[in-house]
Amino acid sequence: MSNTRLPNSIFFAIAMLGAVQYFYYAPRLPAILASHFGSTGAVNGWQTKTAFFSIELMIILVATLVAFGVPRLIEAMPVSLINLPHKEFWLSPERREASYAYIRLWNAWFGCALLAFLLFVMELAFRANLQTPPHFNNAAFVPALLAFVTVDTALLIRLILHFSKVGGLEP
Repeated sequence: MSNTRLPNSIFFAIAMLGAVQYFYYAPRLPAILASHFGSTGAVNGWQTKTAFFSIELMIILVATLVAFGVPRLIEAMPVSLINLPHKEFWLSPERREASYAYIRLWNAWFGCALLAFLLFVMELAFRANLQTPPHFNNAAFVPALLAFVTVDTALLIRLILHFSKVGGLEP
């Protein structure tokens, strides 16, 4: 059985960084913010500060739902509705809790990666709005996106490989 204490703590710390972002940037930003940027980093969309910070809150809530709500939803579903390789093996009564624990751990780590990436993008948007005219830093965004995709791919491969095996052996 996997322990989710570490990724849960990391997730909480990242979420607290979102709160720090809010308290740091809210008084420094104008009432209307650049909220969408083109491929060159130029602004092509605007919104109020309230709407902008509401989106940051929604980002944290969605990442929390992905990290912690989805595994609980899977656990509450009838086994017949769960799409998992070799689910008869992995969701048999003697392995079910360990399988759900693995899914909880996987989702917690994925949630950490997702929230860190999304808050980094928000950070770039905040910094863009401190410039005149606002300009998004694509030179920082692209490597962050590639890092997120790499971590996500590695996590997905690990999840697939874990559940592709039956009893520790390849099927």
